Amino acid sequence: MKKNINPSISIVIMLAVFVVSLFIILQGETALNKQLSASIISGVRTPLDTMAMSECLRDEYNDFLIKWNQECKAGNLEDKCSLPRDIADPLKTDYENSQKSCY
Repeated sequence: MKKNINPSISIVIMLAVFVVSLFIILQGETALNKQLSASIISGVRTPLDTMAMSECLRDEYNDFLIKWNQECKAGNLEDKCSLPRDIADPLKTDYENSQKSCY
């Protein structure tokens, strides 16, 4: 003999399971938000920050290389040539300063 469960009790049970599941999900989201806020405040870099910084550094290097090669061409030399110190040093200083802006 099979016992039938009252439909209203089934609905109450499903609703309770839904509410408990929603509560657990929201607690997890809240904990994640707290972690992210703490990492931002403490200055810990996230993978996204690191990726943006890498892109910035790469862009600054590419700009430096373009400027360097322009100086080489101005002297009728090939790309990545050895430049005189009075030309190379300011280029290197500008490059180092632009790298700092990425951090």
